Amino acid sequence: MVKLFSLFLFLSTAALAQERSIYGRVVDSTKHEGINNLIIQNTRSGQMVNTNRSGDFFIRASAGDSIVVMDIGYNRVGCVYDGQNRYPVIATKTQPIMLREVVITEKRKKELQDEIDAFLENPQSAGAIRNEILGNVLSTETTQPGIGISIDALWELWSKEGKMNRKVADLKYHDLKAFYASLKYNKQVVLQVTKMEEDELDDFMSFCKPTEDFILRANDYDLTQKILQCYREFKTSRIFRKIR
Repeated sequence: MVKLFSLFLFLSTAALAQERSIYGRVVDSTKHEGINNLIIQNTRSGQMVNTNRSGDFFIRASAGDSIVVMDIGYNRVGCVYDGQNRYPVIATKTQPIMLREVVITEKRKKELQDEIDAFLENPQSAGAIRNEILGNVLSTETTQPGIGISIDALWELWSKEGKMNRKVADLKYHDLKAFYASLKYNKQVVLQVTKMEEDELDDFMSFCKPTEDFILRANDYDLTQKILQCYREFKTSRIFRKIR
């Protein structure tokens, strides 16, 4: 028994010894610059970390572990740690997100979150909502009730070239709140995070309904975790429904 325990202890220690500290970097494949605040995951251990302003990250890994970019808005790429390279470099680029047939590439997540925070802090102040939103928005039709401004309009507004001149007659607080929430949590984001089959998507969106307040205040990590948690619960509930 003592020999068996000693062998188990030795094997456990050897396995732990194989896990090493990795100092990697994520760069934009087109600009060749580090990317700030991306979520990086070791898919074996589940450990998640964020990159710093230079794109650097620190994570634990063993030989054979997959280290991947898990962030919303970027291609899901990574590398397999070979057990020797202590400074892997992962090159990625922004992934266009299709929202109602409109490709979104230029709006940075931090800029969007800064605007949301300002809006939530003082929603009645014109200064808290960008002047362009109040004065230079393309008014187009939208099939979603309660939203007084279309997604393509606001993304055009945020682009450098897309300043529009037509004015919005009525842009209420709840309309803008719902609109901001739809930018952060929508079918395209869910597909990117979960990789689920598209025929499950409508059922999932009906099943997983985070509050607008949570969506608006959550950072990328929290929102991603919420979606993944919902997806696990959704899959479990589908199993139970099939059994019944």
